[in-house]
Amino acid sequence: MLRSESTCAVHVDLASPEGSLGGWERALVEVRGELVPALASRVLGRFEDRLLERACGARRQPVTRVAPFGCPRCGAGSGFRRRGRRSRQVRSRQVLSRAGHLVLRVAMVGCRCGHRFAPLLGALGVGPRARLTPGLARRALELCSELPYARAAAQLRREAGAAPSPRSLGRLVRRAAEVIALERSRSQLGNVEAVLVDETRVRAGPRKGQDDRGRELKIALALRPPGAGRRIELLGANLAGSWAALGPVLHAARGARIAVTDGEWGARSMLAQVLPGIPHQVCTFHVRHSLDHRLWQDGVPFARRRALAARLGNAIEFAPSAESAERALSSALAAAERNRWRHTTKHLREVAPHLATWLRLDPEGRLTHTTSLLERTMREVNRRVDPVGVRWSLEGARAMTALILARRFQHPRWLRLCQDRGPATSRARIS
Repeated sequence: MLRSESTCAVHVDLASPEGSLGGWERALVEVRGELVPALASRVLGRFEDRLLERACGARRQPVTRVAPFGCPRCGAGSGFRRRGRRSRQVRSRQVLSRAGHLVLRVAMVGCRCGHRFAPLLGALGVGPRARLTPGLARRALELCSELPYARAAAQLRREAGAAPSPRSLGRLVRRAAEVIALERSRSQLGNVEAVLVDETRVRAGPRKGQDDRGRELKIALALRPPGAGRRIELLGANLAGSWAALGPVLHAARGARIAVTDGEWGARSMLAQVLPGIPHQVCTFHVRHSLDHRLWQDGVPFARRRALAARLGNAIEFAPSAESAERALSSALAAAERNRWRHTTKHLREVAPHLATWLRLDPEGRLTHTTSLLERTMREVNRRVDPVGVRWSLEGARAMTALILARRFQHPRWLRLCQDRGPATSRARIS
């Protein structure tokens, strides 16, 4: 156990003309903003002294001991020598943390390989040429997934007393997205009940004409039965990529009982190649909307097509058995052929084999048969990435969508990113 103690005298003056205490809260909050970083810098400096004594011995009495840190270049854990401190005026290290803006005169040590480094910065989790501590970087990423960069920086400054610029926050998000890498496959998941695949559109990248609705964001989720660990797992996502590019991330859910899509031909083709043998279900929620659209293409009036779409949707979604759902579909198909609704007939024939899959697999109807979880997720993505009047660059939108999805579903690579956890404890005593 490496322990250090720092003691200092703190003088806080509170002055007010004529004894009025108006504005005392603001005054003391301003003092807190100055006091906490100063105390943190002092405490860390004292801890650094103990760290160097453990590794290098007392000043002018060098020893060779196993250090609680290692050389970043060669990995050696002993044989370090003191190499002085940074100058107080010029070479102070500026670090932004959740405790505020810290000014540190870090001590340097030298390794036998010739490399010089600051052990304290490594202990704090601050990398080379970096200014943010892991705790502040984590909080910054959380705020960036909810707020525009400028507002995230302002909120961070209110919370911690220090914040990077909005441009730096954008770079931080892009670096985090490279680590999260949702296009990479994850480890195999066990006890998967269903795979959900759907897409939405994000206004990003160069425009493609007058009717440009943006680029497709494809998302894949895995659902587990209750009591089998985390209920929803993010398999992967890609922006402006093909369905085939999403295929490799689905290998983690090879044991799924059912795969649910919105009926997109590309998604069905990809699932047939990547997850062969897993039954396919067309989302019953999408069936209502797609049938309404096809009836509109066939010229059916508004009130009638809404009633027809609702009737078929209810007959399938609330059917007591697969046979009942298939009878309702056959009746709707016969009516479409009788009325010569060409688009409706074609659509019903395409989706007919996949409308009652969930009932055939589980007659009690407890299997997932909609992509409603993905619909909710896509609304959250669009709330942040697709505001009115804003068009993202493709790189920026890809990084932000990866951050939002990874944080929302607690992806393993997000959980390992910017860890601010450990055994360190701190206590303060006021006498």
